[in-house]
Amino acid sequence: MVLAAAKGVSMGSSIANEAYVFTETDKTKSKWVARVYQDFLRRTGRPKTTLRGLFYHALQMKDSEYPICGGFVGEIRIMRPYHEQDGLKLLKWARKSKAMGFVSLEAIIEETSGEGSFLPAVMQTNDHTNGQMRSTPATEVWLNKPSLSSLLIPICKKHGIALIWFDGRPSKEAVASLFARACAQTTILTLSDLSPKDAFFAQDLADLIDGSRPVGHSASIEVKSIGLVPDQIGLLKIPLVHGNRGQREEEERYERYLKKCSLDPRKVAELDALEVYYPGGVAAYLVDALSRYLHGDI
Repeated sequence: MVLAAAKGVSMGSSIANEAYVFTETDKTKSKWVARVYQDFLRRTGRPKTTLRGLFYHALQMKDSEYPICGGFVGEIRIMRPYHEQDGLKLLKWARKSKAMGFVSLEAIIEETSGEGSFLPAVMQTNDHTNGQMRSTPATEVWLNKPSLSSLLIPICKKHGIALIWFDGRPSKEAVASLFARACAQTTILTLSDLSPKDAFFAQDLADLIDGSRPVGHSASIEVKSIGLVPDQIGLLKIPLVHGNRGQREEEERYERYLKKCSLDPRKVAELDALEVYYPGGVAAYLVDALSRYLHGDI
C-alpha cells in the first residue's frame, strides 16, 4: 500500500478520497482477487485458504477473466484466463484487496517461514499393566509448509496428535525436541511438496533421526510420507507448475524419482493444490490419510 504521506497527505489527517492511497489499477486487480475468493467460498464452503490455494483456484476457473489494465487510470484493456505467470503478483493484489476491505484479513493465508508446533496437552497416556508402566504409541505430523499449519491444527487437535511445521528442513532443535518427548513407539507422517528440494523429505528426515539418536534412547521412531508422491499427481489431477529447481544433485535425484511416472522434472506439485483438487481441501486430505494410517493402509 502506498503511504498517504508519499502522496502529499498528512498522516494525521483523514483521507477523504482513497485515490490518494490506491490507484485505479489497484482497485481493479483487488476486486478481481475478491471475486476469485468469493468463487472459492461458494464452491467449497471453506472461509479460509492459502495464497497458493487461491492461485490454483484461479487457474482452474473457466471464467477467471483476469483484467489487464492500462496505466494509472486502471482502464481494462482485455480480460483473459488466469496464467501461471500471473501468480508472481498475486501476493501484491491480495494484500491490497485486504487493505481495501474487499477480502477479510483472515481469509487468505500468506506464505510464512520459521518453525512452530502444536502439541496436545497430553503427549502420552500411561496405564498400569502387571505393575509396569506402559506408554501408548504416538503419532505426529511433520509439515514443511508453515502456511498450511493453521488449516491442519484443528484436525491434529481433534485426534490428539502433534503437528510440527517448518520452512524447508527441520532444525537440530526440532529433532532434539522429538527425542525428548518420544518415550514410546512414534510414527511421523510427513507432508511436503513434490519438488527437487522436498520430494525426499521423509527419507532425509528418517536419516537425520537415525544419525542424531541420543545414546540410550531406544524408542522406535518410524517416518512415513503421506504426500505428495508421484503416483498421486495423476490420480488427483494435480497440475504441475514451474518452481525452484534446487541444487544439481537434487535435480538429478528428482528426475530419477519422477521417471517411473513420466512426470516433467522441470516442474513441481504443491500441497496447496489439494485445496482445490481434493474434496474438502488439505484438511480433509489429512483426515483421510490419518484414517488410512489407523486402518493399516499406509
